[in-house]
Amino acid sequence: MTDKRLDALTDWLETFFGDENFVINSTSDDASFRRYFRVERENNTFIAMDAPPEKEDSKAFIKISAMLRVNNVHAPKIIEANLMQGFLLIEDLGNLTFLKALSKEKLITLYKKAIDELIKMQAIDCYNDLPLYDDTLLKKEMQLLIDWYLPKDISDKQQQQLTDIFQILSNNALNSPQVFVHRDYHARNMMMLDGEVTVIDFQDAVIGSNTYDLCSLLKDAYLQLEPIEIKILLQYYHQQTNSEIKFSKFKKQFELMGLQRHLKILGIFKRLSLRDGKNQYLDDIPLVKKYVLQIANKYSEFALLKEIL
Repeated sequence: MTDKRLDALTDWLETFFGDENFVINSTSDDASFRRYFRVERENNTFIAMDAPPEKEDSKAFIKISAMLRVNNVHAPKIIEANLMQGFLLIEDLGNLTFLKALSKEKLITLYKKAIDELIKMQAIDCYNDLPLYDDTLLKKEMQLLIDWYLPKDISDKQQQQLTDIFQILSNNALNSPQVFVHRDYHARNMMMLDGEVTVIDFQDAVIGSNTYDLCSLLKDAYLQLEPIEIKILLQYYHQQTNSEIKFSKFKKQFELMGLQRHLKILGIFKRLSLRDGKNQYLDDIPLVKKYVLQIANKYSEFALLKEIL
């Protein structure tokens, strides 16, 4: 079967390099419509991104990459771009993901490095450059739970109860410090290069709760940390940011922010299977559901979730 976009990407690279002396191989897809290819040429490697312009906003990727790099966060450098076709040629950050680099001995050390990078991102002055993670967007995301994950025959009463829960979670997010939010900051979206954390997949960044990326990192949909590890790392973040918020309140903000994210993810993972044929994400639903039920068991106002899930 002909891959027209890969053919077009190859033609674009031939024009950019001025010849055909390169090899291109697929590296990965992700949960979006983007694809990534490794390009080898004269002992150098690059990453070519295929981001269909009708589906993905490459302008945001370019803008946020520059924003991160100027603030001393290692995001991939943009080498060349064709926004009309949706092709980017970017710096190759290697094959070692944060997830692959983890071991029991290095876990806390590496996560502290990831938190240090997160704190740098959160210090970026971005109020005129990024959209707000507002009430409308927070609720739109949680609505994915109803639209894709839950059975269609939930009652009107349950619908209203879920709406009330969504409001609680939205209020929690909006009533915490508002900062740069990567929006998908987890072990698969960081690379290790020369022992340092580098950041990818940041194009959906917004201004939102300071706990959101922390939830993505410490309550990862693909990797479960031990409760003691989460506590140590939460305390580390709390100390490093010199937070004036009492730790117990901060921890609750973190837990409720995580609940918002995980309700959304349940809907997204089911949609990826049903709509896009990406059935591998179904394997990650049990862990995400476990996170949700942990919070539903801890706070009485979310008891409905135990019943409805």
